[in-house]
Amino acid sequence: MTELNSLLMDINRLETELKEFELRFGVRSDDFYAALNHGDLEEFDELDDYRQSFVEWSALYKTWSSLIEKYRQLIDRQPIALQIKSNLEHSHAS
Repeated sequence: MTELNSLLMDINRLETELKEFELRFGVRSDDFYAALNHGDLEEFDELDDYRQSFVEWSALYKTWSSLIEKYRQLIDRQPIALQIKSNLEHSHAS
């Protein structure tokens, strides 16, 4: 498995977890994270159930964001067509 494949698997796993929070709370993760950073969610600070969920959601989002950045850096180093060819060759060799 290539570094990019491993990274994509991690991104997809995190996206699945983020979607669970999005469906539960009815907002996209990027909107939640922006509101959290602007202090718009302070009213939830005293509610233990939400505070714990928001901490977890925020951590997942930050991790996902850093993986997306790493993905972009890897993709920028190699043309997409070469990456696809490399991946196909690797999967056929397995």
